[in-house]
Amino acid sequence: ELFGYEKGAFTGAVSAKAGLFETSGGGTLFFDEIGELTLGLQAKLLKAVEEKRIRRVGGTYEREIDVRIVAATSRDLTEMVRDGSFRPDLFDRLNILQLETIPLRRQKERIRVLFLHQMEVERPSVGRDVPFVIEEEALREIEQTEWRGNYRELRNFATRLAVEAMDLPVITIDVIRKTLRPICSPGGAGAAVKLPEPTSDRLANGNESARRNFITVILDPDTDDLDSVYVKAAATFIEHALRQTNGNLRRAARSMGTTHSTLSRILKKYHERSGNSPNIPQQSLEHRSLAYSAAA
Repeated sequence: ELFGYEKGAFTGAVSAKAGLFETSGGGTLFFDEIGELTLGLQAKLLKAVEEKRIRRVGGTYEREIDVRIVAATSRDLTEMVRDGSFRPDLFDRLNILQLETIPLRRQKERIRVLFLHQMEVERPSVGRDVPFVIEEEALREIEQTEWRGNYRELRNFATRLAVEAMDLPVITIDVIRKTLRPICSPGGAGAAVKLPEPTSDRLANGNESARRNFITVILDPDTDDLDSVYVKAAATFIEHALRQTNGNLRRAARSMGTTHSTLSRILKKYHERSGNSPNIPQQSLEHRSLAYSAAA
């Protein structure tokens, strides 16, 4: 993606493609979470920044680039330099002008406005015709939460809450706390959290709320803790989202509070497991996953 490639550089490279360094020529290239780069990529980035030249994968000559680099991170790069996980020469080269943004947890007055805006943004994706009604006590709970992941974490929370509360007349503090629980767990934001397992009777009766409670487990494509109850609930939940979005995988993923790639991995995993678990609705997951992937 960064350096591009030449035709025939690897299997599937049927034509040459310019990388981001070239396509951003004369402009700005933004690196989000630059602290996550491997040392190998850091070395390649340093060479490009220092020499203002890059070579495409499979290329035989170098190309000049003219691009401004802007990088962001939520990690302490100085500490990473000390422990050897970030190159000091790259840090020095990038650290020309440093701007430190104020964490959201220190801007309590903005949390409510941002949250209400994001809930309104999410409303159409869950098929709700009227605005969400949120108790004042619930809003204060949101304001007092330490959003370590800043706006991105607040936005993801609003996405999950919109799915949880799509049919609720009023969002109470109990609903907020229930949805916040995965974020506030020791695993931190984004960690896969296992919620209390609903009974098989509730799932068999098609309880929508029970199916939604599976979301933090279902949306971890690497989990192996998928017995027949979880598999059945996941299949029902995903099929419901796909029906609501007319088979559009991207919109279905958004309504579930996840990404297109994650939902694709989930469908693939369940498809692979379908031969071993008789409780997976094979027709829906084998046939529909392919059809929906094509439609997306």
